[in-house]
Amino acid sequence: MLRIKNRLHQNSRLVVIENLSKKLREKRKIMSTSTNSDRQIQELQKLIEDIDYGMLTTVNDDGSLHSCPMYSINEIDAEGILWFFTSAKSHRVSEIEHNQQVNVSFTSCEQQRYVSISGTAQLLKDRQKMEELWKPELQTWFSQGLNEPDLGLLKVSVKQADYWDSSSSYHPQTINFSSLSRV
Repeated sequence: MLRIKNRLHQNSRLVVIENLSKKLREKRKIMSTSTNSDRQIQELQKLIEDIDYGMLTTVNDDGSLHSCPMYSINEIDAEGILWFFTSAKSHRVSEIEHNQQVNVSFTSCEQQRYVSISGTAQLLKDRQKMEELWKPELQTWFSQGLNEPDLGLLKVSVKQADYWDSSSSYHPQTINFSSLSRV
């Protein structure tokens, strides 16, 4: 009987050690993924940081593509999100409500840098986030500032970014954001 109790005790210790080991491996994987994601976000941030405008492409109801220039806030948050101010009643917003797939392209001819970002978009009317992201340059399009009627934010969740940068290569490079966990 004592042998059985000892064996059960040893087996339970082994199970506890295996579970701890498994949890440690999972934590390391999460930390590694987080570090890689942070690096990817920083890399994409660096590629677009000095480009003031991006061309946002949406899908019309008939399936055709529609593009318009958007002033870039030049920030990608920790979840891989790009933000743009817009009028909530604009045609682009109605297109996004029907099809969330978008592309945003950034170009710096002087630096021979071309970035194409694909992802999904949605409209938010989050006053706190708008206050956090507002820049005086936006007054050009929204004369009443944050009090502009129908002011909204386009939240673009980046899925993938392809870029051509003369300093790295004439072949496209890809940053894949599909492993990011989003809230």
